Order: sequence, then structure tokens, then C-alpha cells
Amino acid sequence: MKKQTITLLLLSAITLMACQGGQSSSTKPSSGSDSKLPEDQVTIDVYSTNDIHGAVFEDNKYRAGIGKYMTYLKEKGDQPNTLLLDQGDTWQGSIYSNYNHGALITDVMNYVQFDARTVGNHDFDWGQEYITINKNRSYDGYTTPTLAGNVYDYDFETKTIGTHQMSELGDKSVTYTLDNGVKVGILGGIGRHQITSISSNYVTNIAFTNHFEFVREEATHLRQDEHCDVVIASLHEGAEELVNSDLDKYVDLVLCGHTHKQESKMSNGVAFIQSYANTQSIGHTTLTYNFNEGKVVKTKIEFISGSDIKTDITSIEPVINDIIQTYKSETSAAASQEVVKTVNGTFGQTEEAPNLMAKAMLEASIAAGYNVKLAYVNQARSTLSSSSWTYADLYQAFPFDNEVCIMNITGEEFMNEIRYYNYICKNSTFTETTIDPQATYQIACIDYLCYHTDENRVYDYFPDNGGNVVARLTNNYREILRDYLLDNYTTINASDFSSSLSQHDRTVYHV
Repeated sequence: MKKQTITLLLLSAITLMACQGGQSSSTKPSSGSDSKLPEDQVTIDVYSTNDIHGAVFEDNKYRAGIGKYMTYLKEKGDQPNTLLLDQGDTWQGSIYSNYNHGALITDVMNYVQFDARTVGNHDFDWGQEYITINKNRSYDGYTTPTLAGNVYDYDFETKTIGTHQMSELGDKSVTYTLDNGVKVGILGGIGRHQITSISSNYVTNIAFTNHFEFVREEATHLRQDEHCDVVIASLHEGAEELVNSDLDKYVDLVLCGHTHKQESKMSNGVAFIQSYANTQSIGHTTLTYNFNEGKVVKTKIEFISGSDIKTDITSIEPVINDIIQTYKSETSAAASQEVVKTVNGTFGQTEEAPNLMAKAMLEASIAAGYNVKLAYVNQARSTLSSSSWTYADLYQAFPFDNEVCIMNITGEEFMNEIRYYNYICKNSTFTETTIDPQATYQIACIDYLCYHTDENRVYDYFPDNGGNVVARLTNNYREILRDYLLDNYTTINASDFSSSLSQHDRTVYHV
């Protein structure tokens, strides 16, 4: 009951401060002390997660799955002077999370009572609406604070960043006074260049400001105005990008994400850490704070592997299990749908799988009546290696809900884009070996490629086209692939989708 009452106070504070454009604040529950330390020292335990990507269920390798992963974290979070912090890219990645737009994982995080969650680039993959919806969800009266401190309003036409911090998507920071008397400020933001990792049609009205400047300014505010003893930066950005900076002068710990690497780097006594993605590990940092010196005097880091969590947690906490099973029941029919009975060979994420997707997009575009010469797609998220495929398997390889756009592009754009990492399928009627830079070609590609902009918000993949489309196909690209497979295959061979085959060969167009 004590924690529930504190939670209600936290929610009231969040609501009040959001209206005022400020920070939220709370008090952590009291139940212990650091008896083995000198009287002037206390410890703070920080458990950090990042890039969960909808990994609801464990696998036979390294993924712990949300059930055991969050059961472990709830046990730790119920201990005194402990913080649970997530660095974003939480929802997108599996049918079990995508079907409910992240509600499953959000409900579990709220039940576990995470102390903050920072937005990541893939959290924008359904548009801003679902960030706001999940930000405002609660479970048993508790809502995890969402942080998006360097996300500001933006005028796409004038390329001007505004002055409104998008508190609708997340606050700048949150503060907690722990049982041991230490006041902790947690600030959260996203790497500024990650605006290019989001389909630009979802972010035309927002910008990510310089994340280094944001950390400096907000950390200074938390120290001077909020009187925080310890400041933690929770950032959706890799440690390698962050460590070679002066952030160690402003914060006591930097929690990282985005690059899916397990990293532990030190700079002047300040740790920059990131865990593996998809519930494969958890970061645990212990900070020792000295009241007399007024600073953190020791940092200890460890990583808890998903494999160890699967071994150590023998049963999933009942409420967490109930949440998972409730949402699973809503998706089980779609997830278990068999789309191909027999698969021969492995469909690699950087060859056969994206080539197959490009083929499905091409055929769907032609069937819809368009004179498409070629379909583009980027690499798959994972390899398809099983001997038969369900729709859930397709989700693992193509977890994002990209739409397929029909575009008219110049030959110059054609050559510019095809030379890089994209995968293609050519219409059998398209036999040109020389591309006219001034000619126009009709293509199909996913919306992320179609609308891609650089950091200056200028269309760069297809600059002459400028974000214009002839049409959009009705289904997203994964649905198109599912229907294509159901209509055409009971048995499929990986060798039929090799990049050495003429329909997928890009080399003839390289310059």
C-alpha cells in the first residue's frame, strides 16, 4: 500500500509538472539501509534495459523474454534505493507486441514500476500517437514516466526548430528522493541524428536537438535548481558516440541504447553502459555516494545475461504472466498461421530474405495496376532459418509496419540509390543495361526509403522526387509478403532468391 500511495503522488506530480512544462518528482519507498558502509556513504542500485524490441517470449539462445526478464526486475525494483530505467526502442519487434502497439510491454513495465523510460527512434514507427497513448497508460494506478527531453517542435518548410519541448511525448527529467536520503535526477533524450532513422513523414513536426547540449543544460538545472545529489543521463544513443565528450563533468552515470552492443566504458570515473538488445542482458550499476564529499565516489558495473535470468527465474510472476497471456490470446491465431509449409535453405537477412520481400512488393505493385520496373527494400531484421514459416516468423524478420509507395524517380536517383545497401527485384520486362539519368522510372519502395531525409531534413535518397508518391499500396510490406507466400508457395527454396540471379542482381547498374 505504501508504494501504491507513493505512485499516486508521482502521477499527480507528473500531471502538474507536465502542465507547467517542468520536471516530475517522487519519493522512493523506505525499507532498508547500507549497514556495511561508513556512515557517510550510501549506495544506489540502477538496473538498466534498452532496445527490448517487443521480445515477449524467450528463445533457445540468449533472450530471456519479457516474463522472466521483468520478473527479475520486479524483484530488484522492490528493494530499497533501487532504480529501474529503460533507454527506449521498447515495443517494435514481434507480433505479440506490434499487434497491440506496445500495450503489453507498457502494462508490464507499469506493473513492475519502472522509474523512467526514454523514447527511442523505433518508438516513432507507428507515429507519435502511440507514444502519447503508451505514455499515458497506467497499471494499478502507476504510470512509468516517459522522457524525451530534447524533442522539440519543428517547422519542416522553414527548417526551423521551435521553443516547445514536446512534453506530450515525454518530459525532460524526473527526480526521486531515495530512502537513504539521496536525491536523484534522471534526464532522458535521444541522439539528434536519429531523426534520419525514422520515416520522415512521422516526424515532420518535430526535431531532436543536440543531445550533448541538452544533457549539459538539464543536468545543470537538476543540480542547481532541483538540488539533486546524483544525476543520471538515460539516452537512446550508443556509448561510443557519447563517451568522447565532456558529459562526465555533468552527470554521474550515462545509460545508453540504440546500437545493441553490450558496452561498459569509463571516463573520469563516470560509466557509460549499454546492454544487449531483445532481453539478452540487463545492466546493473551500483553508485556509492559520499555525503561529506557530496559526490559519487565509486561505481561498480555488472551485466546479467538473459541466459542466467532464464536459469535463475524458475517461474514468471503471476500478474506479469496474466498480462502476457491476455495479449497473447488476442494474437495467437495470427501468429500461428502457417504461411509456407516447407522451406529449403536459409533466407539470410542480407540477401535471400530481403530479395524475397522485394519480389513480393514488385508482384503486388504490378497486380495493383502500376508499371513498376523495380522494387527496393532494405535488409531484413533477422534471418529466416526454420523449415516452415508462420506469420510470427515473418514478424521477426520484418517487424516494422512500413507501407509500400509507388514513385516516379529519375535515372540519376535510380543509380544513386541502387549502388548502396538496398535489395531489389526487377520486372522481367525491365532489360535496360544503361540508365538514362534524365529519364523517369516507376519503382516501388518502402516509405522509410521514399521519405528519407538527412540531418538537415532534406530529402536525400530520392532528392528530385522530394517525397512525392504516385500511390500507396493498401497493406504494409509484411502483409504483402504473407499474402504473396500464401498465394504462391507451399515449398520455397532459398536458392531462388540469390543476389546472383538476374532479377536481384544490382551489379549491372553500378557506376
